[in-house]
Amino acid sequence: MVALQKFLLSQIMQSIGFLGPAFFLTQLSHVRTPAMAVLSMACSQGSDAFSQSGLYSNHQDIGPRYAGVLLGLSNTAGVLAGVFGSWPDVFKVAVALYIIGTLVWNFFSTGEKVLD
Repeated sequence: MVALQKFLLSQIMQSIGFLGPAFFLTQLSHVRTPAMAVLSMACSQGSDAFSQSGLYSNHQDIGPRYAGVLLGLSNTAGVLAGVFGSWPDVFKVAVALYIIGTLVWNFFSTGEKVLD
């Protein structure tokens, strides 16, 4: 029962940690002042912190021996948005990755050991 509660909590935290930044990044195209842009970015990064309790702890759950490699692969996929050209494109790709990540996480994540 405790494992299930931990798993459900990590799904909730991960969803907030991915959908929160996706929402705030979409608001950047609507802001008119630098202060609102800074506030939107701060809220994006602040809500992204929720993912720390879901994503990063899950590497230890599914493959303790390979947690470092799994984290490296996850981070590589997560920073792909920064590879693209203009800032509007970067934010669009980041939003798309956050939404896709939320869907993949909620449908395929597990708290059970997968790798030995």
